Amino acid sequence: MVHEAFYDPTSPEAHENPYPLYERLRDEYPLYYCEPQGVWVLSRHADVKQGLRDWETFSSAQGVEIGEYVQFFGEGSIQELDPPHHDTVRKVLAARFMNKRVKEYESMVRVCAEELIAELIKEPTADLGSQFTQSLPILTIFRILGIPDADIDWAMRSGLEMLSRPAGETGPSPRAAQLRSELVDYMVDQVESRRNPGEGNAYADDAFGDIAAGIDAGMMKVSEIQGLALLLIAAGMETTTSLMGNMVHALATGTVTPEQLLGDNGQVSATAIDEFLRFDGPAQWLARVTTRPVELHGIELPVGSRVLMSFASANRDPREFDRPDELVLDRDGARNLAFGEGIHFCLGMPLARLEARVGISTLIEKAPAFTLAAPPTRYPSHVIRGYETIPVSFDASSAF
Repeated sequence: MVHEAFYDPTSPEAHENPYPLYERLRDEYPLYYCEPQGVWVLSRHADVKQGLRDWETFSSAQGVEIGEYVQFFGEGSIQELDPPHHDTVRKVLAARFMNKRVKEYESMVRVCAEELIAELIKEPTADLGSQFTQSLPILTIFRILGIPDADIDWAMRSGLEMLSRPAGETGPSPRAAQLRSELVDYMVDQVESRRNPGEGNAYADDAFGDIAAGIDAGMMKVSEIQGLALLLIAAGMETTTSLMGNMVHALATGTVTPEQLLGDNGQVSATAIDEFLRFDGPAQWLARVTTRPVELHGIELPVGSRVLMSFASANRDPREFDRPDELVLDRDGARNLAFGEGIHFCLGMPLARLEARVGISTLIEKAPAFTLAAPPTRYPSHVIRGYETIPVSFDASSAF
């Protein structure tokens, strides 16, 4: 297939604003070959949705990234497993992230948000990226995992640096590999300390305790701690942070008002959260690898083809959504693919939605009005799209 080379997911252009590139992909090259990365790209909603559902043809078992980042988290990451083992390992943590259990975290998230905001508004300016939209989801997932408070600052700094992926890079730096090793050693120690609690004793009521119980029950191996725990950390550090950051940035720039975000109950509405996920979702894409020859758009892909499933492009597809390039807060956004589709539908979806609802609602309730004080900066990541910093100035004379 011969065509003009214009899209590379690791390029500065894709980092800055991928959406014009996605439009061209959908319209001109719905199956596009990115030669620098050796990957194919699917960009239309119907194709991406079908590909995500067909795990037997589009497998996750050979990694969902590109370049040297393939299988960086390591053995045990459920996003890089196929059934039946995927289903078994997912069950280890499934109950902890079900809607019913997640509701129990609401008071913890609200108290944490109130504490963070109380500190922020002591000064006339703040960075709502690093000091709020990053901190709240990270503190939440670390406490769900069972990381002691004394270790949270180290784990946060190490995790954020490990996940940094500047434009143009397709493999982890030596520093990222070192931090990964340190975090894995730490998490293995945490899980091992919770194993075999003894007759009459319960496993620790945290995610590390769940993993310990799963290993003792033969559902997973010690070597799989790394992938499962790193995936949870990454999800807590990047995806919810990006969702909340996009909402905070929209408030700071006046793109939306608090009244537009809030429902009748005074909380950020579910439809508003859905629309932010659709409009500028945290995860731009994940890859799959073909297990059999498959024909798409007149092109036959051989076995072993790596295919990027572009969630973010699919969510702007006019074939599926009216006015896709507009942020429409009362849109029915239930069809968006921000959390994936099929067997790999995001396990942490209920938690992400709760954190966004409670976190942004609490910010609107407690913080004075704020405006952007300086240009924000985006995460150095070719997979996750969100804001690393959001510098704001508070208007102490008015409150929402």
